[in-house]
Amino acid sequence: MTHLRSTSRLLAAALLAAAGLFTAGCAAHPPTPGTATAPGAAPSATLPPLPRPAIHEIPVADSTADKSMPVEAYLFSSEQRHQVDTARGTLTAQCMRRFGLAYTPEAPPPASARGQATHRYDVVAPANGYRPAEPPTPRPAPPQLSPEVVGVLAGRLPGGAEPSTSYHGTPIPPGGCLGEADARLTAQGGSMLDSQLAVGINFDNYRRSMTDDRLTAVFRAWSDCMRAEGHGYPTPDDAMKDPRWKTGTGPASPEEVAVATADARCRQRTNVIGTWFAVESAYEAEAIAGNLAELTGVRQGIAAVVRNASTVNSGGGDR
Repeated sequence: MTHLRSTSRLLAAALLAAAGLFTAGCAAHPPTPGTATAPGAAPSATLPPLPRPAIHEIPVADSTADKSMPVEAYLFSSEQRHQVDTARGTLTAQCMRRFGLAYTPEAPPPASARGQATHRYDVVAPANGYRPAEPPTPRPAPPQLSPEVVGVLAGRLPGGAEPSTSYHGTPIPPGGCLGEADARLTAQGGSMLDSQLAVGINFDNYRRSMTDDRLTAVFRAWSDCMRAEGHGYPTPDDAMKDPRWKTGTGPASPEEVAVATADARCRQRTNVIGTWFAVESAYEAEAIAGNLAELTGVRQGIAAVVRNASTVNSGGGDR
């Protein structure tokens, strides 16, 4: 998902931040055959043409857990997000204390080892069909905030068109305490945004890879394998998106488990995962090379905000 992009949205952000739900951002995962959950936002469906990139080696792989996508160098990692979110909560709470207001941001979720390549091409848990291996952890409801807390936190009263400029005579920073925290973290060129260019490369080349003849040939072999198993699907995407799997939130049906299990076997037999990884990585590398100047700035912005967050988290953020 992508995070809120401007201080004009800070009021909504304040309500989320109070429950620890506001995250500085998270790198978008494209839709994958291994999960039936589509991402919350996707770039434009119009893909600019790219030359068919060369591939020097196609690994034989039944997992990409130990691999990373080229674009990951230009997206926030889970660990970096955790650092930034932790620092943001610390700075916001410090600011609120200056106004004599209690504010305790929820601790951000722990950093995950998951990367962009994790479960990108495989069936996550065949015994659960195409459903997640574990259900998502429910988030607590955000606490009710008083108007005065929201005014200082977001720099704008609920429903107010004008910004709040002071609280009991103490000036409120632009954008409230959230805005002050963001300004501290983005100093010296830091950026809390996942670059839309990098997010686009992440999504677009996943979809572009599925039209590459080297991968479509493997999909045909996969389809033949599935047919031999008694299941007729042209591509892994078609198996995952079978409308029969879209009913209810309970356990997967025996039919779904059977298809997912056969799907996982056929991916392994036809090297879908290794081929897909090689093809998409080649397209990503091509796109990165064509946008290297801008992406170098993106990487520098990530490094700057992470440095600022590290200073806060090591005790250097109090004023």
